[in-house]
Amino acid sequence: MTGSDDAATGQLLFSTQLRAFQRWIDTENMPGSLHGMFARQILGGGTSIRWHVEPDLDAWLKANVSRLEDAPALALLGYVVEAQPTRLPVFADMLVHGLEGLAERDPYPGDRVTPLYSAGIVVGLHLAARAVQDRVPRFLSWLQKALNHPMREPNDPWLDLMHQHVLAELTGEPASLPALAGLADHALVAAFYLLASGTGVARDTPEELRTAQQRAMHAFLRTDPADLEVRHAALWLHFAEAVATASADQLVISVPQVSQVLRRFPPAMKRWVWDSAELKDPKWWRVDAEREVQAILWVMLRAVFDDVVDEENLPKLGHSAYRADFALPSLGLFIEVKFVRSKSDFKEVEQEVIIDSVGYLKGSERYREIIVFIYDDSCSTEHHDETRRALIDLPGIADVIIVSRPGVLPSADERKAVVSQGTATRGKPSAGGKRSKAS
Repeated sequence: MTGSDDAATGQLLFSTQLRAFQRWIDTENMPGSLHGMFARQILGGGTSIRWHVEPDLDAWLKANVSRLEDAPALALLGYVVEAQPTRLPVFADMLVHGLEGLAERDPYPGDRVTPLYSAGIVVGLHLAARAVQDRVPRFLSWLQKALNHPMREPNDPWLDLMHQHVLAELTGEPASLPALAGLADHALVAAFYLLASGTGVARDTPEELRTAQQRAMHAFLRTDPADLEVRHAALWLHFAEAVATASADQLVISVPQVSQVLRRFPPAMKRWVWDSAELKDPKWWRVDAEREVQAILWVMLRAVFDDVVDEENLPKLGHSAYRADFALPSLGLFIEVKFVRSKSDFKEVEQEVIIDSVGYLKGSERYREIIVFIYDDSCSTEHHDETRRALIDLPGIADVIIVSRPGVLPSADERKAVVSQGTATRGKPSAGGKRSKAS
């Protein structure tokens, strides 16, 4: 059998498994099924399943009027309002009353029977409380305390991870995941779900993550979905469908991958526009300050990473306020941009980074690392290594990337001449200039 035959066989097996999991999950795809609603929430719009889990709301409310203070019924309404927010006015008062009553209860009673040990109920309750949080804000506090309670003892690692997922949604702080090498079965794909959702951050290296993904994929191909509960099968299908539409590097983002994208800055500037002044309508894309470099990096980062944040404001440290240029909350990562105009600026930049790194990371539970990106407009490459070595060993500095002004752009003095005269150096093409193909 040839390599292409092996690949075709593997693709056929993978497709067969996808359909088998979809059919199994479809057994809970019926109006009012809490397991079906949980599965839909996990899978989102990334599956080919046509969902029929919405109940006839008026009939359901009449039939369950005596259960509207129970956690399963409130969770089901949470899923309903998440999918159909316009229906909230129909049952908002009932939802508020039920959540207020639930917030009065001990989350871990003496008999230890608690709805919080059902992932489907916990996720649904969070959705319900979020929909009416302006009317019953204390329930979200109750839920957060319950998930942090010392008596919380989930009986399965996958349930613990789903608790961490909801807790991260409540606090905005991604959970630090255990090493994926130590996770198996449902816990492993639950961890991948948290990674994909941005509610979990991996400690593993990219290679370890790829190994874990391969292990999970092998398990998916060997698993009979009929042996699983539907709620577990939904996590497996979410994982497999993510793999079907993304490479391992896209599925599991890591700090080294961010560095890799930023290091592509020089080749990305190949088509930067700096026309000859002899053209009738020349175009000059100037890069004269830090904000222009930030704009270029925003385009590069946002094209790859969904959760990149522009100018993240940080808590004050003493009398000083700090604001990072970019942040990736799912990785606990800041990206700080510096602009060097002359070789003498490198020492100043080093001091700024030393001071800023303390202000950015001290007291922050969410962010742990910084990538420093330095744009050298002076092309003083002989200073790059010294500055990088001065910064890379600082606590919290994950990487230091230094790039020089690309050849397509003229020097700062020549750029100023373009502005003041409307031409580049007395009507002649600027040094390093070239005609834009778009002109």
